[in-house]
Amino acid sequence: MGIFLLEMTDGSEMILTAARATRTEAGDVAFEEVDARGNWSPSRAVPGAQVKAAYARRVGEDGIARWVPQLSAGRWWAY
Repeated sequence: MGIFLLEMTDGSEMILTAARATRTEAGDVAFEEVDARGNWSPSRAVPGAQVKAAYARRVGEDGIARWVPQLSAGRWWAY
């Protein structure tokens, strides 16, 4: 399970948990869940025009958790 932070264009922030996140070809940020059989299903999508920045929560080699920025354009996946 991943933890993701979205900075929105209106100045607000959204923190979500999901099995993975992606930026779609259309620029939207989508979140998906996975069941016990490995089947992925969409759980939420946020229009790209509303997203200023996207981050995935990661623990570094030093043991400190950080928000790692995701690409602002183009396709990406984060788990």
